[in-house]
Amino acid sequence: MNSFKLERGQNNVKSFGCYNCINKETQTHNDPIAQLFFLKDSLKVGTKMTLELSKSISMHPFLSVEMAKATPFSSTKLTEILGLFNITWGSLEAKAIQQTLEECEEKPIEGEIKHCVTSLEAMVDFVKAEIGNRDVNVIETTVKGGVHQLVVPKQVYLIRSKEDMHVEAKALVSCHPESYPKAVYYCHKITNVEAYKVHLLGSNGVVVDTAAICHIDTSAWSPHYLGFKILKVKPGTEPICHFLPRGHLIFAGK
Repeated sequence: MNSFKLERGQNNVKSFGCYNCINKETQTHNDPIAQLFFLKDSLKVGTKMTLELSKSISMHPFLSVEMAKATPFSSTKLTEILGLFNITWGSLEAKAIQQTLEECEEKPIEGEIKHCVTSLEAMVDFVKAEIGNRDVNVIETTVKGGVHQLVVPKQVYLIRSKEDMHVEAKALVSCHPESYPKAVYYCHKITNVEAYKVHLLGSNGVVVDTAAICHIDTSAWSPHYLGFKILKVKPGTEPICHFLPRGHLIFAGK
């Protein structure tokens, strides 16, 4: 049974972590994720930012590792995949699946190690391979204050505190959920970053614990990357930062 449904306008922005991907000009400012970008100078206690902390991608369960290995996951198998999930050719869902497959097959930028995982076991294996078997911090964005729904109203947030995670010399893996009928995460090891744990307070009283990631060297990124368009900067000119979207994961060596 197909439970993978998209509304028009959903999934119109390329993967948050795909630094080689191209976003059309009309696909940026309307997406809540676009509001998560900021310049490093803004990452100060007392700064106020307007954010919409909603889950932009519906979450689906992982396939078992056995099912994941037996299920095709390639743009060359698109027709077979659409048939397996009972998705109509030309639909929004079909286009989202095709986009996800193409992003996963995109070449990594210089210094990046990436892998799209289709099972929980594959995610664990990737994290272990890139970080090692040492203790790992797992960070995600959490929302408190009686808000349990996917959509949190757009509002002004105050940065109450920030804590440097000191990841400059350590491995950092980020995993971003993709639009797909079953759970798929675009995981990649990233370097030349600074990471901070950040505590936000919303104007309606909601409390958010999240991470802020600042990319120090973006010279190898596509000039069409979403963050450059939002912040009006060019690759390699200055660090660009973003908060961790809800549903996305950071793994950092302790």
